[in-house]
Amino acid sequence: LYLTDYFTDLVTETNASGNTGAFFYLWMLYANDQDISSMWNGYYGIIRDANYAIMKMEESQREGVATGAEINMYIGEMKFFRAYTLRQLALRFCEAYDPDKATTQPGIPVPDKYETGSHLERGTLADVYKQIQSDITDAELAVTTAGSANAIYLTADAITAFKAQIALQMHDYPNASKYASSLYEAYPLIKNKEHLEQMWREDVSTETIFQPEVTRATLATVGSMQPYYFGQWQESSKQYVCAPYYVLEQKYVDLYSAEDYRMGVYLEKARIQMAGLSNSGYVLSKFIGNKTFQTDRTQLAYRNMPKIFRVAQMYLIDAEAQNRQNGGGAGPLNTLRQSRGLETTNATGDDLFEEIQKEYMREMVGEGQRLFDIKRWEISVKRNNQALGSILTRRGDAVSINAASDRIVWPIPQDEISNNPNFGSQNPGYAQ
Repeated sequence: LYLTDYFTDLVTETNASGNTGAFFYLWMLYANDQDISSMWNGYYGIIRDANYAIMKMEESQREGVATGAEINMYIGEMKFFRAYTLRQLALRFCEAYDPDKATTQPGIPVPDKYETGSHLERGTLADVYKQIQSDITDAELAVTTAGSANAIYLTADAITAFKAQIALQMHDYPNASKYASSLYEAYPLIKNKEHLEQMWREDVSTETIFQPEVTRATLATVGSMQPYYFGQWQESSKQYVCAPYYVLEQKYVDLYSAEDYRMGVYLEKARIQMAGLSNSGYVLSKFIGNKTFQTDRTQLAYRNMPKIFRVAQMYLIDAEAQNRQNGGGAGPLNTLRQSRGLETTNATGDDLFEEIQKEYMREMVGEGQRLFDIKRWEISVKRNNQALGSILTRRGDAVSINAASDRIVWPIPQDEISNNPNFGSQNPGYAQ
């Protein structure tokens, strides 16, 4: 979640960062970047493991060792996670999907079976999404478990939510609306700040469609979100003094009014103090963690159950899809706004689409989605820092996030190109 957001207009680097994420923040990525290679290899490692599991389970079926719907469900789960992981790779290492160009847009390798030492060509983006759709179809047939709020295992509703995301990405707007809106009734939006806080501080909400389980004993399975807050308890004032690596950009702070339930939950005003410098400013507090994971009030957990699918995003998908079709979308947008304590908007046309974009920014802040939104909307944005004086590094002020730039797409790791003679060319904008 960090690296995609560092790359955008979401945050500003502080003097406490220690250069964490600097190459992303400064748009200085290169093909030998260790973080790029780690992410690429990590995602393909998931696909490799899924393919191995599928191979072994299918072997057990043929040999009569395992039969029935249960083993089919496990195979379906593996195909879902293969599809989910392929999409994560495509979002980072490919252009935004364009149905008119997808058959020529560079893709990524699509391993659909377990092989060691395979050298697959990168193919096209159409090939990638064809495999994703095929895996979704198979998963949907096998995983029939009814959905329920806060589900910790894959359900039919989680697959529907994923279908909504994919349909929007592929410009299939009628189906994006249909899939997204079909989940409204089963996952009602919360109506107050207390329940909004509960979603992020206790991992309990009527809005959460799928969140893989994390317990106090398994905290190491998810990464810490500490760099956005880094709070040290100050007993004298009974509050946390923060030394975050990155703080929210001013335009994000300005999006939240006092009436917005997310103010104080997703972001909060805090004392920021580091290296002898002190100021008051806004920090991203959405991920200070599930309080049941804390050992005492002075030590924040900075870990939650990952919220893979939330119904709030389904309202945003529905609003965007409607707007793309006919300029509409006010209905789902205003329903979400009201659930967050805001008044409805009367905007229409381009102004309405701008309001939809702003609501994406408010609701999905810090969840790693901003880069993909910028690419999908083909918009360019600039950073504008909070007035925090010398606390900020000022190194990234001049960076303009240009969706038309080749470098909005991340480089393919050089090791992949060097070791795979069939791969093809490096992404434009990066030296071969």
